[in-house]
Amino acid sequence: MCGNRGASIFPGFQVPSWEYDLDRVDKVTPPPVAPGPEVRFGKYRIVQQLAAGGMAHIFLATLDGPDGFSKACVIKRILPEYANLEPFSRMFADEAKVAALLTHPNIVQVFDFGKIEGQYYLAMEWIQGQSLDRIMRFAAKAGMPLGLRVTVDVGIAMADALSYAHAKTLSDGTPLKLVHRDITPANVLVSREGIVKLADFGIVKSSVNLERTVAGVVKGKYAYMSPEQITNRPLDHRSDLYSLGIVLYESSLGRRLFKRDTMEATILATSQADVPPPSQVVPGFAPELERILLKLLAKDPDARYQTARELRDDLELFRSSQHWTSGGRELATLMATLFPPDAKGQGTTAVALPGSAQTPSGLSGPLSPEALDPLESSARVVTGLLPRGAGSASVAPAEAAARAEAFPWGLAAAAGVALVGSALFWLLAA
Repeated sequence: MCGNRGASIFPGFQVPSWEYDLDRVDKVTPPPVAPGPEVRFGKYRIVQQLAAGGMAHIFLATLDGPDGFSKACVIKRILPEYANLEPFSRMFADEAKVAALLTHPNIVQVFDFGKIEGQYYLAMEWIQGQSLDRIMRFAAKAGMPLGLRVTVDVGIAMADALSYAHAKTLSDGTPLKLVHRDITPANVLVSREGIVKLADFGIVKSSVNLERTVAGVVKGKYAYMSPEQITNRPLDHRSDLYSLGIVLYESSLGRRLFKRDTMEATILATSQADVPPPSQVVPGFAPELERILLKLLAKDPDARYQTARELRDDLELFRSSQHWTSGGRELATLMATLFPPDAKGQGTTAVALPGSAQTPSGLSGPLSPEALDPLESSARVVTGLLPRGAGSASVAPAEAAARAEAFPWGLAAAAGVALVGSALFWLLAA
């Protein structure tokens, strides 16, 4: 996989794989195998490999000190051949700089960044748990719907994290203007204690890297983009709230919202932003939570929640109205049920592996229980894949169904032209 220098999006067109595959992982994550206590990476001792991908490897490691001191952490290590690609290494450095500014109980802490033997790395907080993506899939396999209480707990924690991140300023008071752009179930980590944390600021937009965004490139995962994000229109923090709305919608219903059988159909569904009310999918769905979800998923950013704090307040009111207590006990119980410790009493490590399994879903059926590993890579969609106005156009249900069944040849042709231009740009820039 590491030698794959190009990947086909549409037949006949190739672009450099790192153009949109920065965090892709192998379809089968290698089993954790301890290489031995003496394998070292700079000041870190590598304990075991957690995941391997085309661009980076992820390890569980420890930082050892005198008198038996040992601090566990997760190392994300970039392969040397990609560390020499200036745009890639610059984006990785931007991730580190932004993450270093963020200290919040619901955000995975990044506490070290450097380069050892030609390999850039990030040292991150070790979370013993699972991603929400895998929790949803294991719950589907076990026939255990997550339920509204888990959804609300996750929503409140993510609203707290985003409220903090969106309001963050630089040391001189300059607004950071952060937009995560990759709010997905794979980037929501849940510890064994039921603590929820937001991970992976790899494609964050902020005042640190705003001027470096390549024109004509949209970053994110297709099925979790806001309409303005997937059509490459100007976006702000409200795009993150829309993406969070998709996550909470799927968590509460156990079904994908915009994910379809093909990439093209997923992009079309996401751009149309047609959201069936939850009560149409699950009769008797709580009306107040439905109102919250539909407000989050409004196509027009002005009709959504304007801040994550507003969302948190509404979720708290709903939780209080149900007489549910806080504290993560429901999530902790769910984690213990779905992911019991092994024979040695050890749990698993939660790693932000971008994406969700590419399985037929949409609203035609529940989450597939078979595909339990995240496969869909972080996509960088080239402008031209969709017209800029497609995300805001109103499409009748019959027309939408007809368009979804037909392959979008016009869009594919536009994408091909854009992809060729992108490939030429990077070839000349190399």
